[in-house]
Amino acid sequence: MKSFLANFHFTPDGATTAADALCAYLKGEIAGGRLKPGTTLPTIKQLAEKTGLSFRIARGVVERLVKEGYVRSRPRVGTVVLPRDIRVQYGKVLFALPDVDASSYHATQIADALHRRLSQAGYIFTTAIFPLDSRLDRSFLAGELAHAPDIVVALYAKPHIRKYLRKTGLKCLFVYGDEPAAGEGPWIRFSSDDASAVFAEHCTRTGVRRVVQVRFDGNETPDVSSTLAAVGIACEWKTIQRWDVLGRYEGIKRAAYEAFLELPRADFPDVFLFWDDFVAQGALTAFMKRGIKIPEDVKVVVLSNRGLGPVYAEPLTRFECDAATAGEKVADFTLALLAKGRTPPPPVISPQYVFGATFPY
Repeated sequence: MKSFLANFHFTPDGATTAADALCAYLKGEIAGGRLKPGTTLPTIKQLAEKTGLSFRIARGVVERLVKEGYVRSRPRVGTVVLPRDIRVQYGKVLFALPDVDASSYHATQIADALHRRLSQAGYIFTTAIFPLDSRLDRSFLAGELAHAPDIVVALYAKPHIRKYLRKTGLKCLFVYGDEPAAGEGPWIRFSSDDASAVFAEHCTRTGVRRVVQVRFDGNETPDVSSTLAAVGIACEWKTIQRWDVLGRYEGIKRAAYEAFLELPRADFPDVFLFWDDFVAQGALTAFMKRGIKIPEDVKVVVLSNRGLGPVYAEPLTRFECDAATAGEKVADFTLALLAKGRTPPPPVISPQYVFGATFPY
């Protein structure tokens, strides 16, 4: 080790700091195989003495090498060189989501972004499913929480889950759903306010007098009622009771198809606003079967993810969500919560109102 340190020389030139020079030198020795995996570096005091640098600089260099995964500090052993194919894990992150949303496109996009970004940053990433129904078993979630993650990112967490997580004392980030109570953790909310304002202006300019918002039972959705009321447009709700016997998504489509196949024409508004793309798909299929023309007989707006949505012959007017960008925003904020220092305000996830042929401008 003496001869190894004797090879290091630093000449101040104003462009490179002593810390950068020593760090680059040690990385080169590790990458070149002269410092082999398992080798113990000198103590910080020895490193400072043998290089002629200060204790503060030597300590900072070792801390940087630890953070970047070149070495690991082991109690009663010292600072040990690691194999270069080993990724140092700095902590654990748990992504918790409801059982009914486990396979939804939006949820999987957020999970993929979190997994990729957090893994790159050196965190172990795991997922856990919790029941939407408060009466069902939560043992799987409890098992994952027992590993004491550094943070729990909870998607669509209902009050009973937030209360359950609060009792664990773990740091939590809530994504979507109802606003958490004071002390429960930061919240990334979904807001359609800007897109709703554009939709209301669109309705006003085209002479719309009545809008019906459509959802399936149990689905949390935006609500444009107050925005439309402010401009004098009537707004109502229609809720579809899904057929669970066919499974979640097929059951929603089939239930919507049957509901709109039987809906009297006299009950049609100027605009149907579908807050679920599966409900919209079932309704559009029923309209085609009945010979109802869009937008001549009724105008249609849907909520959809970018690049996805109901299959239709013409471009749909829509509240469009960019799920990939939403995932990146959630990942960025999660990393900010894990980092030391001041945390920025939580981002807001918002859809964009996109004009299409089903409700032309």
